[in-house]
Amino acid sequence: MSAKCFSCGIADRLAAGKLWCFKYKFEISDVIAEEKSNCYYFIEPQVEDGEPLTAAQTLMLKECELASRRMRGPV
Repeated sequence: MSAKCFSCGIADRLAAGKLWCFKYKFEISDVIAEEKSNCYYFIEPQVEDGEPLTAAQTLMLKECELASRRMRGPV
């Protein structure tokens, strides 16, 4: 289980210990985690004020980061 999906900040824990990708809306399994090892949306879990952010909050941070990268470049 060294695949990135299992340590991603947008992987949401469901009942019975299963993981759900909050961005792409699929259940994470060993096979899928290996296929998505170079995911563009991978982000380490974020902690603010000692509390971990939810998958939705973490996804919002990542999307803002990616959007700000697109705005850079020659003017």
